[in-house]
Amino acid sequence: MWMGEEPLLFFVEIIFRSVLSYIYCFALLRVLSGRAVAQMSLLDFVLIIALGSAVGDVAFYADVPILHALMVITVIITITKLLDRWIHNWAPLKSIFDNSPTTLVHEGIINQAGSSRRDMNEMEVMERLRLHGIRNLGEVEWAFVEANGNLSVFRYQSPKPGLLIVPPHDLVPRRPNFPSPAEDEPHCCLCCGMVISRPSPDIQHCPNCNGAKWTLPTLSVPS
Repeated sequence: MWMGEEPLLFFVEIIFRSVLSYIYCFALLRVLSGRAVAQMSLLDFVLIIALGSAVGDVAFYADVPILHALMVITVIITITKLLDRWIHNWAPLKSIFDNSPTTLVHEGIINQAGSSRRDMNEMEVMERLRLHGIRNLGEVEWAFVEANGNLSVFRYQSPKPGLLIVPPHDLVPRRPNFPSPAEDEPHCCLCCGMVISRPSPDIQHCPNCNGAKWTLPTLSVPS
């Protein structure tokens, strides 16, 4: 019941398995961090999953020796405590294990590097902005995805012309909601919201996102 039939050397294998599982679980969650781990740190999330598995196995499977499960739990908690202490004392580790705020929008333009880091496309960024009551990218000075996954939005006191995001682009036809600009009119990228006040006659692609669709920038949703 307590030891099982395995030799004492098996405890070393338990430590190895626990560390390997911990690293693998963390790597997967790191990829999904922007979507799956809101409201808690990655270390907290890994700890919950790992402990749940260890406790569940010893609770439901009679062939799992109790000491083996206790060893797994001890290793997991020890790793978490050590990492938590090292993260606060060593900046390189903090940048790896702790999410930092990510810029999604700056001065009315969707940040390509930030949205890519959070595994979000332009439509998903616009969706999250609409949940904050944003109707036009020109209203937004800054928008950040915080470390806990929440979105912080800081509006301009005086909005500037930008890209309409209400109604959602996939619910309306391009015209008349998104009229094409003439060559001498300001161009607004339909993908990221970048506004070019004085476009060159041969402009084709947005310098920010390489999009090829343009509309007129506007201050408000047309009635």
